Amino acid sequence: MVKVDSSLWMILNVAGILLLAAGALTIMFVSPPKPSVSMVYIAVGITLIVATALLVGVEGYKLRKEDEEFRRFEEIRDEARMVPNDLRDGYLIDYTAANTKKAISYTDNETETCNDTEYFDDHSDDDVVIIYSD
Repeated sequence: MVKVDSSLWMILNVAGILLLAAGALTIMFVSPPKPSVSMVYIAVGITLIVATALLVGVEGYKLRKEDEEFRRFEEIRDEARMVPNDLRDGYLIDYTAANTKKAISYTDNETETCNDTEYFDDHSDDDVVIIYSD
């Protein structure tokens, strides 16, 4: 759908209200009533008002969906912030998960301690030590 400026919706809605009022005033105050002209004004006014109301409703629905998706991403991001920093294994963030509480998957590992002191004695402090464990 083409994105339309909100001022255009307002102009169309006001034009519909003015046509509706003109049709009603024509019926009430014109000495020889001309119902065909006034009915055309009323019909066009009602059509414009209904059309703008429907189009604004569709845009509102799209905005609500976008807001729900944004809030869902916010919840997943907040859950990801709660993952501990001392994990041995990584974690996976699934943005397509239906339940935001299950979007973060990781194994809750404890921090590993190494008792291999003789290995560390052979290396200086500047060396990078990689420990492979099963």
